[in-house]
Amino acid sequence: MKMLTRMGWSPGEGLGKYKEGTLEPIVPEGLQYYSPEELTPKTQSAASLVENLSGKHPVMALTELCAKFKWGAPKYVVVDEEGPVHKKNYIMKVIINGQEFQPETSVASKKQAKADCAALFLESIGLHKSAKPS
Repeated sequence: MKMLTRMGWSPGEGLGKYKEGTLEPIVPEGLQYYSPEELTPKTQSAASLVENLSGKHPVMALTELCAKFKWGAPKYVVVDEEGPVHKKNYIMKVIINGQEFQPETSVASKKQAKADCAALFLESIGLHKSAKPS
């Protein structure tokens, strides 16, 4: 849509030289179309944002959130690796907009460590509830 508007197209106009082309976007199967209102974070309600991210893996939800708000991709860094070679434990941190989020406990895989720090960030902004019993 951005590219089309830069080329002189306006929403509601048809495509083509004489503006008689299709008015609705063609969305390939498996992709989701977002209207211009949905692409502006300020106009999207918090409830619909939570609904869009609910049930997703924390790493995927965080990646989508960063893309939606144009924060840049989250950067994951291994902070600590401890234990014998055959049974290491890991602690990772995620850096988003210069802010770091790091869980206190180590886990047995890098994949889980990455998910834990993504979940920690999502919890800090109220978009993810911890699955751990309190």
